[in-house]
Amino acid sequence: MQFFNTILSAFLLVGAAIAQGDVTVHVVKVGLNGSLTFSPDSIQANPGEMVQFQFMAKNHSVVQSAFSSPCAPINTVMSNVTGFRSGFMPVTNSVPVFSIMVNDSKPIWAYCSQTGHCGKGMVFAVNAPATGAKTFQAFQALAMNGTSTSTTSTGSTGTSSGSSSGSSSGSASGAAVPSSSGVPKAGDGAKPLVNMALLVLVGVFGLFFVGL
Repeated sequence: MQFFNTILSAFLLVGAAIAQGDVTVHVVKVGLNGSLTFSPDSIQANPGEMVQFQFMAKNHSVVQSAFSSPCAPINTVMSNVTGFRSGFMPVTNSVPVFSIMVNDSKPIWAYCSQTGHCGKGMVFAVNAPATGAKTFQAFQALAMNGTSTSTTSTGSTGTSSGSSSGSSSGSASGAAVPSSSGVPKAGDGAKPLVNMALLVLVGVFGLFFVGL
């Protein structure tokens, strides 16, 4: 019984940490007001923080790329890296959501794969350097120089992928996490629905161990 009480205490501590908002969520609005933009288009995030893409209008996507090829999936440049890919997210009566977890401090580059959107500057970055040759501005300029290999969708619903992404050495920088499609719009800094799921899980384990 002491063992079970120890486990229960650990779960309750985890639940308390989640409830207090220890998981920071960066909300990025995709296609806000019908624009071909990620808003904000460049953020700084620490390892363990989450980026939540909220698709506001039209039919966009978010796909991980490499700095050298802004408008192509990262696996076409780095064969040992799968990368994240939301799929196309058509907006109807609700706001589709796709989330990734930041695993380290390395830059993460991404774009919208709808035809022509990347070439018009619809790109995004996490932890892009503020100075030097690989700033967000340089990445966006490269995307607008006619390097687009984007594709078109007429309405298929995107789903989250569980594959991790990373640098050319294969180390993970960001990974997709299960996301809900068609959830109500969340405010900036809101905790993701995954936190609620974890709290429910904690409650279930708590009831189980108390019953023992």
